[in-house]
Amino acid sequence: MDKEISADVKKRRQRIRIMKLSGIVCGVIVFFVVLIKTFQAGISLEEVELGTVERGEIAVSVSASGKVAPLSEEIITSPISSKILEVYKKTGEKLHKNDSILKLDLAEANVGMENQLDELEMKRSKLEQLKITLESQLSEMKMSIDIDEMRLERMKVLLLNERYLDSIGASTPDKIKQAELDYKVQEMNLAQLKLKYENQKKTSAADIRVQELDYNIARKNISLRTKTMKEAQVRSPQDATLIWVNDQVGASVPAGSQLAIVANLEHFKVEGEITDGYADKVMPGNKAIVRIGKDELTGTVGNVVPSVNDGMIDFMVFLDDNSHKRLRSGLKVDVFVVNEVRDETLRLERRSFYNGAGDYDLWVIEDGKAVKRSVKLGEGSYDYVEVLEGLEPGDQVIISDMNKYRSKDNLKVK
Repeated sequence: MDKEISADVKKRRQRIRIMKLSGIVCGVIVFFVVLIKTFQAGISLEEVELGTVERGEIAVSVSASGKVAPLSEEIITSPISSKILEVYKKTGEKLHKNDSILKLDLAEANVGMENQLDELEMKRSKLEQLKITLESQLSEMKMSIDIDEMRLERMKVLLLNERYLDSIGASTPDKIKQAELDYKVQEMNLAQLKLKYENQKKTSAADIRVQELDYNIARKNISLRTKTMKEAQVRSPQDATLIWVNDQVGASVPAGSQLAIVANLEHFKVEGEITDGYADKVMPGNKAIVRIGKDELTGTVGNVVPSVNDGMIDFMVFLDDNSHKRLRSGLKVDVFVVNEVRDETLRLERRSFYNGAGDYDLWVIEDGKAVKRSVKLGEGSYDYVEVLEGLEPGDQVIISDMNKYRSKDNLKVK
């Protein structure tokens, strides 16, 4: 028969059940606490990049895009209408100064040159002939003047003789009057001849000057034609690399058309462009920083194109080290034009989060947490951003991309 369980045993069993139930409840609570902590949003400092707020110098700059270009590039054009007979060099070849690149057909140009030389010789002959003719005319007039002067002197003597004879009663008043009249007529004829002579000298000088000008113009045209013929021997103007050449043998080329492009690929410059809203920030003489990957090259802004093209302004940057190993023609680069330097400014390293002065939500490390904080940033340089409000010196700020946490206000730092 069954034995009745005592009250002590029942109490002991009840205590055991309560203890087991309490243990289970505590275990569940601990499990959920661990689970919550495990899935709570957090970041590891190894996954982000930190920047420290500090005081220092900021070279305020505006950013622009740029492209590396040869420092020296020349386009060779055809000085005459012709056709290509031969091509001596290929694209990419190294050239020395005066190396022949291609050959043009100069037959027609040579004929034109010979015709101009013949015309020049004709003009020279005409000039010499005119000088001889005019000199002969002037010589004849000068001789006539000399003869008339002698005649005038003879008439003067005759007049004096008549007056003497009249004084001794051997002449008459009519003879004296006739001698005086002959003398005056001869004197006027001589004056008229001298005037004609002077006018003829001036006219002759003007005629010779006109012919000389005509001759000199023809001679200058010959010099220009000679220069053009020399340029038609298509040669490299410098030690360079042949970037492009018209290699279509037999092709007709009008005057002024491109034949080749040569460039010095050992020295470079940067062609930059920036929106016209920053036109007052880019001036000739401004310091510029050109960033190629992690390398930074310094330079100076050269000429700035005053016109606006599609909302953009073009400018040139001349590099201090224009032969740097990273420079390649056509390479895209970032350009920062410095327009002001500020000392002892609260600053933070510049990264992709910065896109101009304004308000930002940045993550600051506080007591083992990353806390989102409203910050006001000012202008920036190529490496730092000016901090206006919301941060203090020594604050550590996450400067890497935190967009995926934009819905959070704080994060646990693991």
